Amino acid sequence: MKTYKVYVKRDNTALVNCPHCGTARTINVGKFKGRKYPLKAKCTCRTAFFVFFEFRNVHRKNASLQGYYNRLSGPRGCCAMLVRDVSQAGIRFATLASHNLSEGDEIKVRFTLDDTRRSKIERNVVVRCVADRNVGCEFTEAVPYDKVLGFYLMP
Repeated sequence: MKTYKVYVKRDNTALVNCPHCGTARTINVGKFKGRKYPLKAKCTCRTAFFVFFEFRNVHRKNASLQGYYNRLSGPRGCCAMLVRDVSQAGIRFATLASHNLSEGDEIKVRFTLDDTRRSKIERNVVVRCVADRNVGCEFTEAVPYDKVLGFYLMP
């Protein structure tokens, strides 16, 4: 059974459309925040389908970009990474070797976008989550809108 992604508004409501009959219903989904798996929904037409509620505030684009990171404090050294996704707010990358990063660490990331200009991105980030070799980071600089990333993220 196919899973449908539904984006959640700031007031924790989401518009869920039945894939069979097209019936739309706005529901409060705040209680599902943090859930990592889809929910089974059932329409009044008796069609059942899976829905995943996306609570992110910004669009995240899947990527496969080579880059490097280095710590801003503690043991230094440049380490290779592969950027898995990028948004205006941050990135998720996979380290190519074992690492000692943990939540709250401040690092600098450098990577090249696969756009026509081969734009170079260099930003300071703070590590928000670590799962094995996958690292999720949030940009620390207060850039209200990065034109290069904004253009790259356009669908």
